[in-house]
Amino acid sequence: MREINSAAVENLTSHGLLEVRDLIAQARIQRAEIAADLAEAQGVHSRDAAELDRRSRSLFRVFYKRRIAELEISVPEAEQEIQRLTEWQQSTHVDVRFETSDAAQKAYGALVRQFEILRGCARIWDITSDRIGNRVVERSYASRSITRTPVTLEFSTSDLVRFEGRAMRFQNVNGEDILIFPGVALMPREDGAFALIDLREIDLAFAAAQFVEDEAVPRDSQVVGYTWAKVNKNGSPDLRFRDNYQIPLCLYGRMVFTTPGGVEEEYQFSNAAAAGEFARAFDAYRSALASS
Repeated sequence: MREINSAAVENLTSHGLLEVRDLIAQARIQRAEIAADLAEAQGVHSRDAAELDRRSRSLFRVFYKRRIAELEISVPEAEQEIQRLTEWQQSTHVDVRFETSDAAQKAYGALVRQFEILRGCARIWDITSDRIGNRVVERSYASRSITRTPVTLEFSTSDLVRFEGRAMRFQNVNGEDILIFPGVALMPREDGAFALIDLREIDLAFAAAQFVEDEAVPRDSQVVGYTWAKVNKNGSPDLRFRDNYQIPLCLYGRMVFTTPGGVEEEYQFSNAAAAGEFARAFDAYRSALASS
């Protein structure tokens, strides 16, 4: 089987976005350091505040005057430090604003609406490998065999890129998820590495194709015909197999994301029409970006 997956995220970032990627990565490291300092400050405040409360309530508080005085200074100081670190932490987020034309903004809105429809497909699969089938030897109608895994699409956010709105996330079972923002796609890896890709570099190929569905037929799929588990070249059932049975042919949508830098991700959708509309909206948005 041929594996269908993208290159390592270190190699996927668009050339024009390398500096932005590095800026975001540095901000993330700084934010992690601040988070550690903030956790320490919160721990000190919680400990000292609890001790101050306990000693102030004690019947023997007269013996703790010096310690109480120290705590009455340290607790407010810890509160101020927590506030300072919190504000500093917020300032390390990179707010991304994409300056595009009115036409591009409208095209992005249309893309989001089509994504809302697309993620409502009864079944969505991530295609992770394939091979060309030998229809004669395998006695099969299918000319291509694939390995697929059900996935979901959802609106999402990321601590790497902040903007007003939500990203369109394509789950990826054998690699990094694809998050589509205005003008850029983000592919974050679990270890913190990530790629930023200019949407104008992404090609989204779409095709409506018949698929030999040997599992349950999704409720929103169009059955366009039937074949047999074992079939002759002319489409008739191979009578040598006594337990031969009919299999529905479903019309599915196939989408493949590719870039010159090494992105290759393929998806299959039970609703071919919804997939086709999203692909057309994506192409329209990419064209609008190129004209901005």
